[in-house]
Amino acid sequence: MGITDTGWESAVPAAAWDGSDAVYDATYTMLLRVAFQITGSAAAAEDAVHDVFCTVGRRLATLDEPAAYLRVAVINRCRTVHRRLMRAPVQVPPTESLPDSGLTEFRHVLMRLSPKRRTAIVLRYQCDLSDAEIAKTMSCRESTVRSLVRRGLSDMRHHLTEGDDPK
Repeated sequence: MGITDTGWESAVPAAAWDGSDAVYDATYTMLLRVAFQITGSAAAAEDAVHDVFCTVGRRLATLDEPAAYLRVAVINRCRTVHRRLMRAPVQVPPTESLPDSGLTEFRHVLMRLSPKRRTAIVLRYQCDLSDAEIAKTMSCRESTVRSLVRRGLSDMRHHLTEGDDPK
């Protein structure tokens, strides 16, 4: 399925996308390198290049020098990212919020549970929800919630005391 087959671009003629794939193939790696050097982040670089291609994509066939235009657009997008990062407040976690080894072990044991049991336990003890609220959230019966919590806690006790692999 091509770009114009999705339905969301029905107002744009297919000819507007002609040559876009070739320009993308020829410039993507170079633009990604430029964006990475400016932002210092692979994720931010990929986002910037992707955003530019999404914004400029339909007009690529009408540009005299699409590679140069894209390079300028990516640099401008990276500047915007950099400005936002510079304005964002730096969050320093308070020293009392640093996890201790017990919390880390708890997290590892919690992650060993099945997703349903883990969800039920987190909703019960982290969010302090009742059985009825958990049942509504998880789309199940209250008796199922009680069973998930009970079995999850039992599995956690077993893993903490014996360190065995999950069943």
